Amino acid sequence: MEKKQLPNATAVLVLGILSIVLGCVVLGFVCGIVGLVMSKEGYKLYGENPDNYVGYGSLSAGRIMSILLVLY
Repeated sequence: MEKKQLPNATAVLVLGILSIVLGCVVLGFVCGIVGLVMSKEGYKLYGENPDNYVGYGSLSAGRIMSILLVLY
């Protein structure tokens, strides 16, 4: 069986990076919130059937970076 890429995993990673880079301005906060919202679907799919998906590392890294900015 061929594994599929988690939806929005790359986008969440990019938004997490942007949220840290642009953290000094309001745009960084917005990127962090959007990254958190987008990661929700990927986490749900991966939790239901982890053997069918790849890209969990990117999804987790992006989510962690987004959380760091929101908490900062």
